[in-house]
Amino acid sequence: MNKILTAFVLAASILPPFAAAAEETPSALPTPRGGSVYRINPAIDFPVLGAAALGAIVPLFIEPQLIHRKCPCDPNDVNSFDRPVIGNHDETIGKISHFTVALAVAAPLVLDGADQGFNKAFAEDLMVYVEVLSLNTSLSHIARYGAQRPRPVAYEVSPPEIRAGEFLSFYSGHNASVFAALSAASMTYGYRYGHKAWPWAVTAVLGLGESAMRVAAGRHFYTDVIMGAAMGTAVGTLVPYLHRRYRKSSLTLAPTPDGSGAQLVWRKRF
Repeated sequence: MNKILTAFVLAASILPPFAAAAEETPSALPTPRGGSVYRINPAIDFPVLGAAALGAIVPLFIEPQLIHRKCPCDPNDVNSFDRPVIGNHDETIGKISHFTVALAVAAPLVLDGADQGFNKAFAEDLMVYVEVLSLNTSLSHIARYGAQRPRPVAYEVSPPEIRAGEFLSFYSGHNASVFAALSAASMTYGYRYGHKAWPWAVTAVLGLGESAMRVAAGRHFYTDVIMGAAMGTAVGTLVPYLHRRYRKSSLTLAPTPDGSGAQLVWRKRF
């Protein structure tokens, strides 16, 4: 699943020039259907996206050289909070969790495209979204290849030959991706149409569901999915926040509605 996600990041990265073109013409204030809510700075965003995309993609091709852990693994080495997860091994739920993360990543793009059309606002949204996914995956790789924590299934009695990927438990990349993608979508919706509770409720429900499935499948411990949720939410919130498009505020003198005097009017456009 990580290879599919990173392939998407690589493919989507061909659109930044289109997003950058959005900065060449002034954008209007949001229309009733929404409009441009993000500002793209090519001098900053292109290098950040390039570095993050490399960090997301390259480790997948050198994974055997990066993983040095071996098993059998001793359950007594696991903290008491996480230890009850050892023994979970539901392959069906694991497959469903793959579908859930794919849905969480793809749905915001489809819905945003249907709402905005293939225009400059959508290209800016896409640029921010790809930055979120690539940066989220890069940070996840740094943690997982650094910690090399065995997955719960690696602690089974007399385990068969264990692949290098079985030592990437901390933290959950699936969980981080769900929370990052849906948090970014919630931020975009909020900037365009006003912040509401329901997008965040969807994020919480799908994210917690993904957490439960990854634990039930024996792919992650409790602390793995907790950290994945925290990191994914942080990236999915902060990247859109740093790109938000605010117009300069202005203080003007205007006549009162009845024309009998004047009033100071402060406007802040975003």
